[in-house]
Amino acid sequence: MKYLALPLLLLLTGCGNLAKEMRYLSDDMLETAPKSDMDVRHPSWGDGPRMVTYSSVMGSSGREANYSDLQNFLMKNGVEHEVLPGDHLMVKLKDTIKFSTGSSMVEPNSAHWLNMMGSYLSTQPGIDIVIDGHTDNTGAPSNNDVLSMKRAKAVKQQLVRNNVSMDSIFTRGYGEYVPACSNGTRAGKACNRRVEVLFIVSN
Repeated sequence: MKYLALPLLLLLTGCGNLAKEMRYLSDDMLETAPKSDMDVRHPSWGDGPRMVTYSSVMGSSGREANYSDLQNFLMKNGVEHEVLPGDHLMVKLKDTIKFSTGSSMVEPNSAHWLNMMGSYLSTQPGIDIVIDGHTDNTGAPSNNDVLSMKRAKAVKQQLVRNNVSMDSIFTRGYGEYVPACSNGTRAGKACNRRVEVLFIVSN
C-alpha cells in the first residue's frame, strides 16, 4: 500500500500545479480580445455569436461583473455597442474617441464622454478595458506606431483620473495598419484617427 501512496501523491501534486497554470493562462484577458475586425468576422478562437442569457458572472479572481448593469448603463447613455463572439463576454463600443492630425490629446467632447464612462467603470471591478489606438496614414509609419500608442495611453490616463483601476486597463497601438475608413479622403483620415474601446466582462 505504501508503494501506491507515493505515486498517487505525486500525481495529485502535479494536477494542482497544472490547475494553477491553466488559471494563470485564462487570466491573460488581453490575448483573448480580438485584435482586428477580421478576428471578429472570422472568430477562429471562438464558437461564433451566441445569446447572453446570464446576468452576472464571477471572475477567476473573485470579481463579480454584472452584464445587465453594463448593458443598461450603455443604453441609458445612448452608447452604441455590440457583443462580440467568443469564449468570453466582450462588449465593443461603436463610438470611438477622435483626435486631430498628429495629436494624442483627447478632445474636450471625448474627454466629457470618457469622464462619464470612467465614473461608471470605477464602480465595476469585474470589467477589464482594452484600449486600441489607431492613426491615419499621414507621416512615417514608425511615427504612427508611436502616436497610436500615445493615443491609447492618453485615453487610459483619462479613465485613471476618474478612479478606474490601472490594473484593469490594457492598451495597444496599431499605427496606420488597421484603418476603419479609406485614407483617400479628408473625412476618411479623420475617421481613422481614433481610439476604440472594448470591455471584457470577467468569466
